[in-house]
Amino acid sequence: MAHSARTAVSQGDLSGTEKIVEVDVDTNHPHGDSILVENKSDFKGNETTNLSEKASEVKEHDVIDEEINQAKKIQTDLDNEIIENDGWVKILGNDQIMKKVITEGVSHTRPLRGEVCTINFKGCLKDNESVIFESIDKFTCQLGDAEVITGLDLAIPLMCKGEVSLISIAPRFGYGPKGFSPLVPADAWLLYTVELVEFEQEQELEQLSVSQRRDIGIRKRERGNWWYDRGEAALAVQCYRRALEFLDEVEGGISIPKSDDKTENAKITEEVKSLFEDRLKAYNNMAAAQLKLQAYGPALKSVEFVLKCQPKNVKALFRKGKIFAAKGDTDEALVVLREAIRLEPDNKAVIQELSKLSEKRKEEKQNEKLLYKRMFNTSASNTKENSTDSKNGFKRPLNLALLAGGLIVAVAGIMAYRYVS
Repeated sequence: MAHSARTAVSQGDLSGTEKIVEVDVDTNHPHGDSILVENKSDFKGNETTNLSEKASEVKEHDVIDEEINQAKKIQTDLDNEIIENDGWVKILGNDQIMKKVITEGVSHTRPLRGEVCTINFKGCLKDNESVIFESIDKFTCQLGDAEVITGLDLAIPLMCKGEVSLISIAPRFGYGPKGFSPLVPADAWLLYTVELVEFEQEQELEQLSVSQRRDIGIRKRERGNWWYDRGEAALAVQCYRRALEFLDEVEGGISIPKSDDKTENAKITEEVKSLFEDRLKAYNNMAAAQLKLQAYGPALKSVEFVLKCQPKNVKALFRKGKIFAAKGDTDEALVVLREAIRLEPDNKAVIQELSKLSEKRKEEKQNEKLLYKRMFNTSASNTKENSTDSKNGFKRPLNLALLAGGLIVAVAGIMAYRYVS
């Protein structure tokens, strides 16, 4: 009778560790002790798992080494660039925006996009440093919200807390072809001295009072107006969108504190009302910027929001009329502008736009008449030809089909002219 005994065998894996595997030993086997591995499939499965884990560890180790080597290479290239350029770093890979550290800051303390920074800065002309066009201490700005010129918006995130740097900015990322009256001429290179005093995360909307939200929203809207006046419609839209986030009387959880004081309640209600009115202003201004960008759909949505709340808002009606005119819908534009002129008969901008569109509509009608005349002349000519063709044996149904096709093409041409012109 065969006797078997269960024992444990130490089995080493590829990682150099040992594991215990239970086996059956048949002591009466003719060829000596035979080891019958119990749960053989489990053993193979564990071996496969260990191989996979080992492979993953090796792969992960290689990736980490590769990243470390890449980081070292970038740092080495940066150090070489700083040496070659007398301490200047080319932020965009060219000389359009460059930074040179004057005073080192605290390592690994750089602000992120959306954080609120406090800076001291002085701006002068690069080719004449005696011309200082602005100098402000304890100025606060939110990174990425176009609250400073683009060159500074891109350079400040590369500064550490407490750092003082020189920042050279090309006209494209500064004040461009318009300059900054009266001291910055068109297409001027700028040189800023900037100190990053501190930075902090943006405060949650829920933590802001109504008056705080209104102050921030107005500041961002006014910055949008500044960009719009400079012809930077895209940056203006960006500012208006951010302003709307703060000027919403519902989203973000504005909580109106309950009070038995009627005077206090009246004050809070008035604040919310002012917040809402500023929100409508931001929508109205954004519609103008979107119209400049030829984003007619979004512009129409913006102006419709205003008119939904204030149907007699003449500025909104004027912009709605201009949107329809830009889309080629002259008749609809005239309807809207006539409503605006009814509400404000002396509004010069509306009068001018209405006069221009009225003249355009007259021209459209005259051209439509000419097209119709040509169409009917063609029809009469076709009728004459049909009579001749019938004598020559041609079939009338074919000629009628051709006539109908000509009429369709002519009508399509009129409609296309009206909306394209």
